[in-house]
Formats: sequence, C-alpha cells, structure tokens
Amino acid sequence: MAETGCPTSPREVVGIPGGSMDGRETSQAIERKAAQWVARMDRGPLDAQEQEELQHWLSGDARRRGAFIRARALWHCPDVIARVAQPSVLHPLEEVPAPASPCGHRTDRAPRRTGPALRRGVAALAASIMLFVLVVASMPMPVAYATAKGEMRRVPLIDGSTLTLNTESRVDVYEEERRLRVRIRRGEVFVEASGSGEPLLVEVDGVQLRAGVAAFVVRKLDGLPAQVVVQDGEVGLPAPDGPVKSLAAHQRGSWKTVSDRVEVASLSADQMHRELAWREGKLAFHGERLAEAAEAFARYSDVRIVIPDPRLANASVTGLFAANNPAGFSRAVADVFGAEVRQETSREIVIVPED
Repeated sequence: MAETGCPTSPREVVGIPGGSMDGRETSQAIERKAAQWVARMDRGPLDAQEQEELQHWLSGDARRRGAFIRARALWHCPDVIARVAQPSVLHPLEEVPAPASPCGHRTDRAPRRTGPALRRGVAALAASIMLFVLVVASMPMPVAYATAKGEMRRVPLIDGSTLTLNTESRVDVYEEERRLRVRIRRGEVFVEASGSGEPLLVEVDGVQLRAGVAAFVVRKLDGLPAQVVVQDGEVGLPAPDGPVKSLAAHQRGSWKTVSDRVEVASLSADQMHRELAWREGKLAFHGERLAEAAEAFARYSDVRIVIPDPRLANASVTGLFAANNPAGFSRAVADVFGAEVRQETSREIVIVPED
C-alpha cells in the first residue's frame, strides 16, 4: 500500500483488492478503512498502539483525513443513513418544487432544475453512505448482558472465562479477531479469566485491563472512582505516565478519570473477604457510617432505609448482612443503637432514636 500521492485512476485492478491501476489505494478502500476506524472508536477508547496506528494511517494519504472526517459525521447522522436506503431518483431536468414560505404559501420564484453536476453529487454522497452502511453492518456487534436490581447472573464466555454480574450491572462482550473484549458499562462484575489464547481485555471508564489467568472484580458505580480488585493472578493496566503496570493478588486499583494516576492499595485477607462478600449475597461492613450502609442496601432493593437523625446516620456499623433483607438489617441496627424501626410504607423503613 503506497503511503503518498493520489491515484490517477479510481478503478480497482482485478486481483488487487483496494488497489488502482497504479497500485495505490482506491477511494472506496479508503472510505471503507475510515468507517472501520470510526466504528472501532465508538466501541471504546483506543489504546496507545491503536492511536499510533490511526495517526500513521491518516498521515499516509491526503485523502484519508477527509474520509475519516466524513465517516465520523455520518456515524452521528443515522437519519441520513436511513433515508439513503430508499433514495429518490432525480431525472434529468426534473423540476424541484419551489420552497413554501413560512406561512405556508408558495413563493413566486421559478422552479429549480437539477442538472448533471447535482445528480453526480447526490450519487456520490449516496454511494459513500451506502459503503459506510455496508462496512458498519459487517462489523462484529457486541452481545449485551445485564442484571436488574437484586439480581445476580453468571455468564460463560467462549474462551472458558466467566463473568458474574452483580445487581444492576451491564457488560458488552465483543469477539474480535479471536480475542474477547469485555466493556463494563455499569455496576460490579467478577471476572474469571481462563488464560487460554490471547489475554482477555476488559474496558472500564476508558482504561483497558489485560488478564491471563486471573480472578478479579471490576466496579463502575455512580459517583465513585472506578476500581479493580484482584483476587488471584495478575491484571495489567496502562499507566498515563508510563508503561503498563500490573496489579497482583490482594491489590486494589482506583482511578477517577483515564488520565489520573492509579491509586494502589494492598488488602488483607479480611478486606478481601468483604470486597467479595456480594458473590455470596452478603454485604460486609467494617466501620462504615449507617448512612453509607443504607445506600449500599439501596443497590439491591427498592425498599429504602431512611435515617433522619444526623447522629444516628453517622454512627459506624460492622457486620455481615444479607443484601436482600433491608428490614433485617434495620432491626439489627435498632437493637444495637437503641433505636426504633418504623415501616412507613411498603417501600420505606425509617430508623429513629427511641424517645
């Protein structure tokens, strides 16, 4: 593939896919590659190697940057793509009705006529859009898995790996060139990577993790930093200021944005048990405020725990509780702190200090 110059002929040579009479890329091949890059970027952020490959490709031919810009514009205009599926054909010198005035009356201007130049432009645009549609349609589409509130789901993958989705979680699974890629959309997922073949790729909040044989939790919860907690094996993650680093067993990595430095903490056996308690349907607390514990229960049940008294809400709680039993938790807390439980409605439990 030539990297400079523009082809003198747009025709493809038989037996040379994407090639023209002089051996350079055809416009169709460039449009196709641009669509592939845009579709790849929509599925998730490019890693450093892919960024370098994209920049190299864009700099190789003056036509590529324009094709890339057009492909990105088309990707965000699905209504245009839909309309081209049933294009209206304009015949030579066909009259186009004059536009209506804002009040609904026709203007006095003469009808416009279409000519060869306009028809060629419309045909070229339609051809570009159709090529884009065909390329996107051939892209591998993800398989989405999700859980409702209070639900847990185990998902086997084709390489022998498994995903366990906690309450209100969603993942997209891509199969790309014999490699699996998992994109964490929201929630909490326990990943058991089999290590067979290529490393399993897991994306969360713009960071791409790589795992061979490993077991780890990935979290993407509203209002909290993204987290990875490794139970066994090693998980590689890129560092914004350097090469890929690895998280080892009993380590937790946290970051707020893709450009932030990953904060790494080592965890004790007890801490690891609390981190993974949800896999057994439990919530484990060790010194958290009662208000924080109430928020944790809200992820698993539509029954809200309300603690209006500030002093009681700031009291610390320790223990292991069933995640799907907010009423039992409330009674246990009330016994410990000398409080009273009131079932205000079927979906609200109020804990107040005793009079």
